[in-house]
Amino acid sequence: MDGNDTQLLIFSLGKGLIETDNLGINRAALFGDGVFETMVYKNGRIRFLKEHGERLEAGLKTLKIEPSSLSIGQLEELLQAQFTEKDLRIRWNVFRSGLGKYTPMSNGAKDLIVVQDLDKPIKIKGHAYVSTTIAISPSPWSHCKTLNALPYVMANIERKELGMDEVILLDDKGFVSEAGSANIFWLTENVFYTPSLACNCIAGVGRRKIIEGLRKAGHILIEGQFTFKELLEAEKVFTSNVTGIAYIGSLENRSYDTRLLPEVEQLFNE
Repeated sequence: MDGNDTQLLIFSLGKGLIETDNLGINRAALFGDGVFETMVYKNGRIRFLKEHGERLEAGLKTLKIEPSSLSIGQLEELLQAQFTEKDLRIRWNVFRSGLGKYTPMSNGAKDLIVVQDLDKPIKIKGHAYVSTTIAISPSPWSHCKTLNALPYVMANIERKELGMDEVILLDDKGFVSEAGSANIFWLTENVFYTPSLACNCIAGVGRRKIIEGLRKAGHILIEGQFTFKELLEAEKVFTSNVTGIAYIGSLENRSYDTRLLPEVEQLFNE
């Protein structure tokens, strides 16, 4: 058990999932040299399996790491064999094998799977603020979920110190980028908005499902570069990550409608 009294199991890959507490020295620990997927395992299935698999593959290609020997379908089968009636949060780290210094000795892939109980997601985040000290910088891999997540760690430390429920992060040009651990959307006069990947935000799986789902249902959704002022003028603001949707109650002196959006909520009921 960890400090939150939830199940925390760490597995390496051998013949199936093998529990281990000996992580050793690797390039994930030394350099943050890899990517990860955080997934919901519910009712014996990985939610958004196809999309997670595609994002992992794209991230590894961007970092020039060879594909994992484990497919996401095989991972789901391993979970089904070991966990039958539990809802879980799965973190799948894939990092560059070997050691070396900044120059790798190989580009092979190593896997590490972390399994935790799935906590009930927070639906309403009462008070949010925009960080003026931490910005999301551009890079060829800014859209990837890399193991180097220090901006988000520091942003959430700052948020906690300020006693806030959510932090909004801007990009290097001052445009809205994302939240502390989620993508961000807002609704103004029946039009949905979300920052484009040009704003250095993570290409979230939940983000992708919302964009596809709303457009398929006939809603107008615009991806672009938006100012903080445009966000403040919204009627409703919500964030998304793999666990679902959270609605922001207020930002600075502006209050927002926090009633649930059925057209968005249903996208996470697969």
